[in-house]
Amino acid sequence: MRRSMKGLLAGIDPRDLAARSLAVARRLSASPVWERAGLVLCFLSMPGEIDTAAIIAAAGEAGKIVAVPRIEGGGITFRALGRDPSALPRDRWGIPVPDPAWPVAWPAAGPPAWPAAAARALVVTPGLAFDRQGNRLGRGGGYYDGFLRAARAGAAITAIGVCLSVQIVAEAPHDARDERVDGVATEEELILLA
Repeated sequence: MRRSMKGLLAGIDPRDLAARSLAVARRLSASPVWERAGLVLCFLSMPGEIDTAAIIAAAGEAGKIVAVPRIEGGGITFRALGRDPSALPRDRWGIPVPDPAWPVAWPAAGPPAWPAAAARALVVTPGLAFDRQGNRLGRGGGYYDGFLRAARAGAAITAIGVCLSVQIVAEAPHDARDERVDGVATEEELILLA
């Protein structure tokens, strides 16, 4: 399924992908989970993946704290966004890399250090495929599964997968190590679970 989804995404015209990404951002930013969130933990897109730039811009415009992931020590640390992510250097997969000097927003700065409005975090979660039960097929590294497991143990977070409607499948492969998302936003719908 990973190979199939990567091929499907590679075949989408970049202009079409940009338009669909904007529609996903609009749908997510009109949702109740967006309204409740004071902190938005949002991935930075790799080439051929849904573009999160509009989500990041909408969060900033709404006065939310925005933090982006950096792989550190075998896990994910979210750094408070310090500048336009399009100007960041990219890693071997083409993913923008946050500056290690940016302040840590998660996990080091827990809820006591945040403004009261940031006590509820929205985790904009990547994936190659999602199903309507909240199962998610990532790229195989397990970074988001580990992050979500740890974050859910001590904080109020809502994980929403973002993808194109063609990435919604009948059943995403999963096992006991995988963490489910609390919903999925596509250009066509918002699926909220419980």
